[in-house]
Amino acid sequence: MKKLMMIAVASMFIFAGCEEKKAEAAVEQAKPVEQPAQPEAKKAPAPSEVAVRAGVQSVDWDKAIEMNANGAIYVDVRNAPELNEGFAPHALNIPLNELKERIGELPKDKDLLIYCRSGRRSEAATKYLMDQGYTRVYNVIGGFLAFPKK
Repeated sequence: MKKLMMIAVASMFIFAGCEEKKAEAAVEQAKPVEQPAQPEAKKAPAPSEVAVRAGVQSVDWDKAIEMNANGAIYVDVRNAPELNEGFAPHALNIPLNELKERIGELPKDKDLLIYCRSGRRSEAATKYLMDQGYTRVYNVIGGFLAFPKK
């Protein structure tokens, strides 16, 4: 039993340490190929613009900003003190630990762009929302750390 616990703890540390590099690599892989503008403004992202990991759809910040301009909603799942680092314009803040109680604040008929600090909590939030029947949810790759600075 002790060996099993040690393996579980070691696995968590390894996963946490590798997550930042995975997020950076995923950002590079998920960048969309430059394509001509689509006449349909509210079109869902093309499959080439969405990365899928563990069943969770992810987009990079360039695509998220484009989707937000077309009506998608940013959902920031960081805790209140983390908002001092900044946040996406007009983002709805629902910390991950409050998501279950506040899920009713999120519409099912709009695209939801979920982000946190680095991408791990937002991936978990995206998976949870999908499990609750939300189909238009996207994890923003790299979290707020990857947010384009002006």
